[in-house]
Amino acid sequence: MLNSLDTFVMKLMSQYSSKSIIANKIIIRFLDLNTVKFLPLFILLWFLWFYRNTLKPVVVECIIDMFFGIGISRFIQLFLPERLRPLHSGNPDLVLPLGVDPTTLEHWSSFPSDHAALTFAVSTTMWRASRPLGAACFIWSTFVICLPRIYAGYHYATDILGGAFVGVCTALLVARPLQQLLMPTVLTVEERFPGLFFSGFFVISYEFVTQFDELRLVGRAIQRLIS
Repeated sequence: MLNSLDTFVMKLMSQYSSKSIIANKIIIRFLDLNTVKFLPLFILLWFLWFYRNTLKPVVVECIIDMFFGIGISRFIQLFLPERLRPLHSGNPDLVLPLGVDPTTLEHWSSFPSDHAALTFAVSTTMWRASRPLGAACFIWSTFVICLPRIYAGYHYATDILGGAFVGVCTALLVARPLQQLLMPTVLTVEERFPGLFFSGFFVISYEFVTQFDELRLVGRAIQRLIS
């Protein structure tokens, strides 16, 4: 059963979902590209790492944010009752935008949004380090990453709010203590084994930018074989 906020936002988005196929392609196709959504965040992290040594803890904290934000979000999705995504719910208030594949993300619970958890965790850490940079990250997370997912019918508004709450709590309660614990080891590995360190940094960046797509495919294939 939907609350009034979800219903209001769904109806609002549906007013525009059939207006323009070009606008839909930009919102649904272009803004959903991993290169558009996540690559700018990692360009920023790599830049900060080399820009100033005092910003290296911020980068490490952001990486921790990402791991725990997605991990906690997936844990909640697995152990709460499955919530059908709007495009699978058959809700008459939803007008599916032109160009959306109705089979997208089938069998994946919609609450909370792991996109929101990841990006709001990073944005919160950036905000603590730099108000202008944090504000830019929050704007990017909201308008480039999260709102298009509501518009496309992938998430309800409360999915996004739930994911954002998970992300902010992760940044405030989990990431900072772990960063302080791990930072000496991270700097030691960078100094003594730079090749290994930056290879690992690249792999982590690649997997987050691509949202672990290939690993998920392999995992689902193994799951089917076992079952």
